[in-house]
Amino acid sequence: MRRALPQVAAWVGGLAASTAFFAVLRWQTSLDQGLSWKSPVGHVWIVSSLSFLALVVGVVAAVTAWQRANARTLWGALGFLSMAGFFFMHGLVTPGFLVGRDYSYLVGFSGRLAVSSAAFCLAASAVEWPEPVSRRLVAWRHAVILTAGAVIAGYAAVGLRAPEILPKLLVTARVFGIGTLIGVTLFAGFAVVRYIVGYVRSGLPMFGAMAIGAVMLVQATYSMHFGKTWTGMFWLYHFQLLFGYSAIGWGLFWEFSRGRARQAIDDLSVTDVVEQLRLGHTESVVSLAAALEARDGYTLGHGERVAALAILIGQEMRLSPARLLALAAGALLHDVGKIGIPDAVLHKPGLLTLEETAVIREHPARGDKMVSTSFSGRVECAVIRHHHERWDGTRYPDGLAGESIPLEARIAAVADLYDALRSNRAYRPAMTAEDALALIERDSGTHFDPRCTAAFVRVVVVWEQRYADDSLVYHERRAA
Repeated sequence: MRRALPQVAAWVGGLAASTAFFAVLRWQTSLDQGLSWKSPVGHVWIVSSLSFLALVVGVVAAVTAWQRANARTLWGALGFLSMAGFFFMHGLVTPGFLVGRDYSYLVGFSGRLAVSSAAFCLAASAVEWPEPVSRRLVAWRHAVILTAGAVIAGYAAVGLRAPEILPKLLVTARVFGIGTLIGVTLFAGFAVVRYIVGYVRSGLPMFGAMAIGAVMLVQATYSMHFGKTWTGMFWLYHFQLLFGYSAIGWGLFWEFSRGRARQAIDDLSVTDVVEQLRLGHTESVVSLAAALEARDGYTLGHGERVAALAILIGQEMRLSPARLLALAAGALLHDVGKIGIPDAVLHKPGLLTLEETAVIREHPARGDKMVSTSFSGRVECAVIRHHHERWDGTRYPDGLAGESIPLEARIAAVADLYDALRSNRAYRPAMTAEDALALIERDSGTHFDPRCTAAFVRVVVVWEQRYADDSLVYHERRAA
């Protein structure tokens, strides 16, 4: 149930073509020279188009950062705005356009300033800042945005009205060029990894678009570094940046068409694995979860808590992002088959009869059948169908044992029982964390896969700290 893969695949194809073209021009200097085109006006138009795209994203990000108390969103906004402002200057100082040819070095300086500042800010937006630093950034976010705008405007004023203030020796020094090349590679490369992981976990188009844009930022810096003015590689880095920001603009337009452009910018600041996987739930998953919540009011938030714990266990067991996403959806919907169970059985406060127990035990297979056409893979269905199987093969619906039970279902089984033990029931109060943990450990090797139990033990403290607030999640609804 991935989203927008065909569109992202097209952008990845463009990325591959850009990489190949750079390699050809880098090692075929005659072709690079043959593609020379000296056109100051054309340069200004291309740069202006790129700057406009960056500005559009920057404005949306800045408005979001202005209103939201999120330090990472603020850094992202600064990255887009700095790229738009400094690169626009890169176009305005085109030799012979608004400044004299003696100041042509300002073109390269402005371009490197644009990519360096954008790369640094994108990397900063991916960092989990210490809480005191984050609070200070948020508190001063309005002043930070206004100051950034003033710095960009001040640089523009100096570059256009008094370019001689910027010493040529500083901006043309070899160490400056190498330093920006290394800096952009490291900073933007860090952002690339973060956005790729975010896309694999969440499937949100904006994460994929940002990953492509960050990769193109690195590629363009290499083309800029090795190319000479007006040659093929010189034009290539402009088109690489234009391509990258077009991908980001496309991602923003995609989200805008769904009425969530600003929310998409805010989502980019999410680095927590559980939250990213939660963002990855598609509309059909969310709808099914809402229907289950409305139908089975007995365990408020149970599916969300089981999914969160299952994700932590799966992450501890080094599951791939794709498998974690499937595990998250399956764990969230593990009881979806209860939608078809009569109220008299589902909400019965006392002990169930043998017949009623048999009805309850139908819900894993019923749930598997309900969602079998909704998922592209079988992991989600396996979690829903087999989360009540036991390691010793004595449970339902199929009596599977040991490794024959899908791993994700074994993980969900631990998470499901632990949350059930920690929740209030009509026939008993919630167990303490210590007692519930002891019961899980006692049943390791009989009820649960020992490896899943060991991973659970290592992460349960984190789960209790983040998701086990008694005032929020352990007050269960009763049937009306």
